[in-house]
Amino acid sequence: MLTKRLERAKSKIILPLDVDSLDKAFDLIDKLHPYVGMFKIGFELITAGLAPKIISYIKEKGSYVFYDGKFNDIPNTVGNAAKAASKLGAKIFNIHASAGKEAMKAAVENKGEAEVFVVTVLTSISNDDSQIIFGNSSEGKVLQFALHASLANCDGIICSPQEISSLRALSQLSGLKIMTPGIRPEFSQVNDQKRVMTPAEAIKAGADYLVIGRPITQPDGMTQEEAALKVLEEVSSVLDEESNGRQLEIEKIFSDTNAIIDKSHVVYTSGKHGQAYVNKDAIYPHVNQISKLCLFMAENFKDYDVDAIVGPVVGGVALAQWTAFHLSLLQGKEILALTADKDGDGFVIKRGQEQFIKGKKILVVEDVLTTGGSVKKVVDVVNNMDGYVVGVSALCNRGGITVEDIGNVPVLMALMNITLDAFDEKDCIYCKKNLPINTSVGKGAEYLKNRVNNL
Repeated sequence: MLTKRLERAKSKIILPLDVDSLDKAFDLIDKLHPYVGMFKIGFELITAGLAPKIISYIKEKGSYVFYDGKFNDIPNTVGNAAKAASKLGAKIFNIHASAGKEAMKAAVENKGEAEVFVVTVLTSISNDDSQIIFGNSSEGKVLQFALHASLANCDGIICSPQEISSLRALSQLSGLKIMTPGIRPEFSQVNDQKRVMTPAEAIKAGADYLVIGRPITQPDGMTQEEAALKVLEEVSSVLDEESNGRQLEIEKIFSDTNAIIDKSHVVYTSGKHGQAYVNKDAIYPHVNQISKLCLFMAENFKDYDVDAIVGPVVGGVALAQWTAFHLSLLQGKEILALTADKDGDGFVIKRGQEQFIKGKKILVVEDVLTTGGSVKKVVDVVNNMDGYVVGVSALCNRGGITVEDIGNVPVLMALMNITLDAFDEKDCIYCKKNLPINTSVGKGAEYLKNRVNNL
């Protein structure tokens, strides 16, 4: 069993099954499926007619399939091939960019539940070779192919690590995922790859998937499992750095906007007392800060299939709008922002927006989770309207809320998790110290008013 941090790194790794028999393929799958998230089936196994059996075996092990067919033909033929790859159960299949935009569109139209990635310039091709073959430099041609892929609404591209940074610098390509071969850990040989990087360098540059073969399957001086673990550790270290940096930025936003009130005497909605309060309303006037927080929320769900985002009034409306905006850019498709209005003790989706719920995949967003009651009611509304909730995203989880507390939710992610001490009034240490009650946030003003009325 891998740790949670290694599991996250595992999802980035694709292992090519560059072998010539079922037994060899099954052996690699048996040994390495705990360490890699996806297996690539290429020309050798496809031509031998072994792909369907191997795909079934990979799926039995709980792993995903990258069908590396590199379709390159007229649009009608590519569309039919895309349909066949999807029926086989591939998570990803690819088409060569030189087939043209119309062929890319045909692949997208027939992809089913799979994702379409576009092969740009092979990593075995040098810059001089690229000039001869394509009449352009490797970087220039990759950029042109990537723009075509984006216009055709493809899911991602395949390029060398050397082109990742320049592609990530273009906002119009932000919806494309990037898969890169040519990955060589420092402990391995470069072999026939011309434009290479280490796993850490590629992840830092912005790669989503790393195709790593011989460094794992033919390691020098270690087992295949040991080599795979070394790669996972290298990728995990980069992901940890990125996560820690993002967390510091989130905490700074909460601090700079005075959204965290500490060393006070607060009365919570529950009636309990404490010394700290998450003042979500302090963040909303700062549009740039809200946009940045919603970008982080969108990034958490960039690999989820989402049709619309629902936020409960009042704060959830802004969150739904900004998160839908950023997720639309990340996924390269329109994602709708919907509102759940108050209706007595519950919520309702109206204003004509109910037409966007049935049969759709919905992300529910909220600012602060305390008891999880409001989010649960929104989730119930979506489910009752025959929508499918793919997850819940929140700015802050201050109540230790879990998916079990909400129910019917596969995943819950909050940008911040805070535990606040809370006391019943009779046990409140701040009351015993006669500390003034904060009347600007929480239920302090209401509490004091009721106390006066009850004298």
